Amino acid sequence: MTYLTPHLPFPSSSTSTSLPPPRSHLIISDTVASPSHFAVYHLVSAALGKERRKVVWIDFRGEGRASWEAVLKKIGTPLPPAASPQFIHFTPSFLPFPIPTPSSSSSSSSSKNTPRLFDDNDQPTLRDTYNSIVPVIAEGSLIILDGLSELSWIGMSAMEISKFVRAVFARTRSSNAILVSTLHADHLPLSSNVIPQTDAGTNEGELLERLLRIGQGCWWRVSHLASGRSGDVMGEISSHPLTKPIGLEDSDKLNYPHIPRSNPLQYRLESNTVRVFAKGTGRGFL
Repeated sequence: MTYLTPHLPFPSSSTSTSLPPPRSHLIISDTVASPSHFAVYHLVSAALGKERRKVVWIDFRGEGRASWEAVLKKIGTPLPPAASPQFIHFTPSFLPFPIPTPSSSSSSSSSKNTPRLFDDNDQPTLRDTYNSIVPVIAEGSLIILDGLSELSWIGMSAMEISKFVRAVFARTRSSNAILVSTLHADHLPLSSNVIPQTDAGTNEGELLERLLRIGQGCWWRVSHLASGRSGDVMGEISSHPLTKPIGLEDSDKLNYPHIPRSNPLQYRLESNTVRVFAKGTGRGFL
């Protein structure tokens, strides 16, 4: 089920209508009151179902595989078995020390999927995570860096996190794969009439700004309503094409749809889908 594609279409020149083009970066920001999980589920459902692509999920949020299994089964796209190479789940460890485990092939495999986020001096690092991801990035795969804001909460700088994202994106592009990054953006104003400051004064604000500078893709901004949730509307989505760096190949210069904050789409979560509709139409779904 790809319930967002009709409303947030990807460029028509893409080889897929349900996923971003190869060699592109989709940034999804949300707020605590309006999580963007449903948008990520949409992409994973499209990749595993219709597109039959490999998915690599780096779970910085600590959601856990069980929660995804329950949700994706409900929307009609069951996750492959845990040992399947089509879906690889990394859970970077926030513990500042190695976890002692019995010496066995199974524990060795487990440790590879649980890279440490702290080095031997208890300093935060993304080196282990990067080294774990690179070998599994395959041609055309979908790579999801889920929950980058959580890294800033343990003391990582926006510069360090953005350098990690750039490095992963470089490998993604060389493999004709797709990169998706998610993070919180509660610092952004809800009103489209307010111009965001260039310096948001927070690590999350700096991180979002650095990611947007990478360009070569699109930014989906998910946020709650200033008036709060209602029975019909739970939040809003806008879509903003990112810059195209000088020297980018013509084939990569794709036209993403622009859905401004002044006229965003609105959505309501239901038991097994998401209803998306034009602002102000209430139950008059598109």
